[in-house]
Amino acid sequence: WAKMEVADPQNPWKNLFQTGNVNFAMDPGQLIRGKVLIETVEVQNLLVGTKRKTDGSLPESRRKGSVLSSAKNTFSKMADDALKQMVGTTPIFDVTKLKSGFNPDSLLKAFNFKTIGHIDTLKAEAEKTFNEWNLVKSDFETSKARLIDIQNKIKAINTSELNNVQNITSAIATVDNAVKTVNDVQQTFTNRSRSITTNINSLASSVDSIDDFAKEDFQRLKNMARLPSINTPTIASLLAGNEMYNRVKTYLYWIDFARANVKKYQPEPDYTKPPRMKGQNISFPIEHSYPKFWIKKILITGGTDGSDGGNVIKAKGEADNITSNQSLTGVPLTISLAGTSNNRVIKFNGLSDRRGNAPLDEYSASLSGVPLGQFQLGKSDFLPTKITDAYVTSSVKISAPGNRFDSNFDFKFTNAHLQFEAEPRNIGERIVREVLSGINNFDINLRLWNTKGNFDVALSTDLDEQLSQRLTDVLGAEFVRLQNELKSKFDAFISQQKDQFEKQYNSKIEDIKKQLDNYTSLVNDNLGTIDSKKKELLDKLDKQKNSFLENKLKNIFKK
Repeated sequence: WAKMEVADPQNPWKNLFQTGNVNFAMDPGQLIRGKVLIETVEVQNLLVGTKRKTDGSLPESRRKGSVLSSAKNTFSKMADDALKQMVGTTPIFDVTKLKSGFNPDSLLKAFNFKTIGHIDTLKAEAEKTFNEWNLVKSDFETSKARLIDIQNKIKAINTSELNNVQNITSAIATVDNAVKTVNDVQQTFTNRSRSITTNINSLASSVDSIDDFAKEDFQRLKNMARLPSINTPTIASLLAGNEMYNRVKTYLYWIDFARANVKKYQPEPDYTKPPRMKGQNISFPIEHSYPKFWIKKILITGGTDGSDGGNVIKAKGEADNITSNQSLTGVPLTISLAGTSNNRVIKFNGLSDRRGNAPLDEYSASLSGVPLGQFQLGKSDFLPTKITDAYVTSSVKISAPGNRFDSNFDFKFTNAHLQFEAEPRNIGERIVREVLSGINNFDINLRLWNTKGNFDVALSTDLDEQLSQRLTDVLGAEFVRLQNELKSKFDAFISQQKDQFEKQYNSKIEDIKKQLDNYTSLVNDNLGTIDSKKKELLDKLDKQKNSFLENKLKNIFKK
């Protein structure tokens, strides 16, 4: 074909890409078998980001039914809370204004504590564990009574009064039966106490996490009070948080797009057996069979046409092994592209592997020496500033094995010109502007990851330490005093809630542990008593047998 356009789902008035001439040939033998097998596709003059003459939006009904829009727990949705928290509420750097509206008691009353919700959850879990304990406790008491009765019966066996082999053997049989009973009781006790112990250990681990919730709550409370944190994350989010939020969400969208559309092969449902005598089709496996769809290699030449105001970029590369079943091809989908524009270099590499149990996606991209049209520093309510006429070198690395995610975004700006859109409105803005005014080059780094399930984000710039030090020198003492006042009242409230729960929790848990230890000791004591009595009886039996033989021999010699 000569041309095909695919609209950008995020901007339907632009093309995600459009092709020029595309040449390929299908294997006719496999086509007859209902399979599309293509060795090589040549795509010429592939252009990205071109403007459209018409809106390329899909009808509403098809948009709602699309794979990505209906997907749940996408990386974009899961990371959004962490990214929003990174941007956060702009702190108040006006000390007079901050002090006039600062009331820790009112803030605490109006605050929605996640820590309290966590403690309430722990109370429910503890109550569930205690109820389970009450159900098995009566069984343990019954077993305890049996063990005490067995122990008393074993102790009541007086070895010295047993004067013949028959009585001793009968006593040994009684001991053996006791051993079997105690072992049965021990096995039942071990199985049921293991469940209780597991619940207790899990509860103890959850109790330890109260401090983590409290730490997160205090950060939210500080944001609510708009108390400044003069540290690296806060300064970085003020400078570049909004811009990086928008850029990272764009990257995450395409990761989700790839995850939703490059799927692991799912076999067709098992054949349903027809009624008897109605016949059926039997499919025999074919060795070295091909998937239903497989493009082994796509050779690409193209780039951009400069319609978005940027420079024309020429690129070439290839995409390998686009298939409906990677398990049959044995290789993942890979993409490799490289382009240049006036000595500027652009590279992109991608891998989508669906051969294992969990999907794996890895992507890396780099752009060096690219002129930047505009980059927004600051925020609308804190020193709004634009970077213009800069050159940027950026790199992105993303790894998404299964449900885990780890990414790094690096931006290096050179020859930057800063345009401040308003005069400083407070001393904090004035200090930041003074530092930025002498800056032409700086770096921004953002890492986003979710190794423990929830997404974490770390944003930094190479100006953070310098800005933090200047702000601390001028404003630090007053902000620290206000923060300490809020922290003191916060800690007192949390400690009261935590101590109240732990006091009730610890007393019950210690009681359960003590009773479990008593049951364990009783079982061990029984086994010890039984072993000792059996050894005593066996020794008496040996002596009785030896005495019997001696008497027999004496009688023989007398005769």
